[in-house]
Formats: sequence, C-alpha cells, structure tokens
Amino acid sequence: MIARLLIALAAADGAAPPRDELQERVVAAIDGARDWLVAHQGADGSFGSHHSPRPIEVLATVPGSLEAFQVATSALCVMALDQCARPTKEADAAASRGIDFLLAHKRVKRPNGLEFYNTWAIGYGLQCLGEWLARHPDDARAGEVRDACREMLDRLPSYQVLDGGFSYLDFSLQSIPPSESEMSFTTATVLIGVERAKRLGLEPPKGLVEKAVARLAADQTPQGSFLYGRYLWSMPRRGINEPKGSACRTPGNLYALGLFGRPPARGAWIDALENLTVKHVGFQQIAVRRPIPHEAWYNISGYFYLYGFYYSSLVLAEKLPLEPQQRLFPHLARGVLFCREPDGSFWDYPLYNYHYHYGTAFALLALSRAPEGYLPAR
Repeated sequence: MIARLLIALAAADGAAPPRDELQERVVAAIDGARDWLVAHQGADGSFGSHHSPRPIEVLATVPGSLEAFQVATSALCVMALDQCARPTKEADAAASRGIDFLLAHKRVKRPNGLEFYNTWAIGYGLQCLGEWLARHPDDARAGEVRDACREMLDRLPSYQVLDGGFSYLDFSLQSIPPSESEMSFTTATVLIGVERAKRLGLEPPKGLVEKAVARLAADQTPQGSFLYGRYLWSMPRRGINEPKGSACRTPGNLYALGLFGRPPARGAWIDALENLTVKHVGFQQIAVRRPIPHEAWYNISGYFYLYGFYYSSLVLAEKLPLEPQQRLFPHLARGVLFCREPDGSFWDYPLYNYHYHYGTAFALLALSRAPEGYLPAR
C-alpha cells in the first residue's frame, strides 16, 4: 500500500505532457468515451444495470435503490453525450433516447426508511433535463420535460434532511423527511439541479433553497474545505474534512454556493482546483477502485474521484479566466485519464454495473470542457 501511494504521489509531481501529446490523448479519450457510451446503452434508452460479478456490493434494496442508481446514471450519460465536444449523429440519437427513458422513469421511489438514493436521481434528473431543454428549446417533448422537472421539484421536500441539506441514508429515525445528517456534496448536487430548473423559470418549494444553501455554507471550514456531512461538525479536523480529504468535493460545493449568491473567498476557485489536480491528487488516486468506502488516507473514497474532476471542469470553464484555464487543464486532464480503460470507458469505484457508465460520463463531461487550444477545430 505504501508503494502504491509513492507511485501516485510521484505521478502527481510529474510535469504535464507537451500540449500536442495531451491534445492527442484528450481527443482519443473523448472519442472513445463517447463511442463506448453509445455502444453500451440499454434497449430502453437507459445506461448501466444492477448486474455485478462481485459477491459483495453497496447496500441497495431491490428494486427502488437500484432504479435510483440507473436513473441518476442515465441522466449523467445523457448530459455527457449531449454536451460532448466531438458530437456524432449516433451520440445525439442515444442522448435523445435517454431523455425518453428519464421521462418514463422520473418517479423513482424511496424503497425504505434507511435508503433514499433517489436523491441522486432527482438531483441529476433536474440537471440533465434542465440543461437539455436549455440546449434544445424546440424539442417536441419540451412540455413533458418541464412537467417532469416540476414534479421532481415538488418531491424534493420529502427528501430534504431536517438539518436543511440532502443525503441518501438515514441511520436514525428513518423518517419523512429524513432525520439523520446531510452530506455536503449531495446537497451541492441537488442545488445545482435545482438551479438548472430555475433557469427554465421553475421555482422550487418555498424555503427549500434557502435552507440547503445555509446548511452547505455552514459546512465550510476555516481552511476552505468542507465537512463530509453535518454529523461530523464536532470533528472538523477529522481527515475527511481536511483539505486533502475534501479535495474532490470542494469544487462542486463552491460551485453550488456560487450559483445561489454565495461566491467563494478571493482565490478559492484556483485553490480548490490546485488542491485536487496538483497538490493532493496522489491521495485521491490511492483511493481509486478500492472497494471499501473511505478505507484510504483521509477517509477518501474512490467514488469521490471522477465526481470531483467533473465539477472542477465546471469551475475551470465557467469561473476562471483563460490563463489559469490553460495552466490547470493539463493537470485536470491527466487526473481524468488516470481512470481510463483500454476499451474507452472510465471508472473509479465498483458499483454493480453502473460505475462504468457514470464514470465514463463524468470523464467525457470533464474533458469536453477543454479550453481553447486543447481540442482541434472540427
């Protein structure tokens, strides 16, 4: 294990490859990820499945939790194919079929008091449908898309934790709404989905955003990192709350707060990206593909990894001027490529069969936000 950490840290310290070489690798990765997703779409338009070759998996009750994983994964894959920097007719058609699947499966339910993974389905469903309609305002299904977003927004209060944020497990009262603790990155994910729906003119239930934003803002530590969840408020120096442990979650949390009038401190955007892609990337990579959650240093879990690089790409593309984009993208791209498979897919954490699809979607979304000069003109 020590040897693996040293290898990861050494890779993190290495110089970025020359631009021509990096461009070639990024283009190949985008094309490979796009084509892999198209080739692995289900007949019903979905992405990913519950099939698993492993004897032990993450707790997920049949059928509700697995349906939630599939809807959330499918939403990410639709976003990735629709926003691919190198589109094809096949990718466009696959994305449209994915929208049909999401519209038909938008009512994913909570299977029991403990699990409500459908928070992810609603958060990513809102983001996907909101971004789709913004990019395709003349879609014949526009009315259905808006209705689906409206229904998801109306369902959110049932899954908003009593502390104001959002999560996916309730180990305490298992009540409605949930009683346990929010997770900061889940709260951020839902808030981003809500903001995309607001761009369509759809308003969430009264008070929902204000409570979630206040909770997420309160999770930030004086170091600039974020508590993993409200339940760790009395242990702010625990590893997962430290900058190294929070590195994959900080960019998305800052991005969500910025969408709702809480811009970060001066320099925080760049600090967040540098912490993930340069300074602490070795600690993130040592956790990649480890099957036990939070077993690595600083309690990092592999499922943070590509999630973090996707949200870093949003910050890079939308919040930074060109110079830091040009400087940081090679590090971001190298971090994403760390998870690439020979067949073109990406994954960071084993989760039934969904990890190949959501991992590939996160990677494609991140690499497609390459700044000027990193992708050839088409």
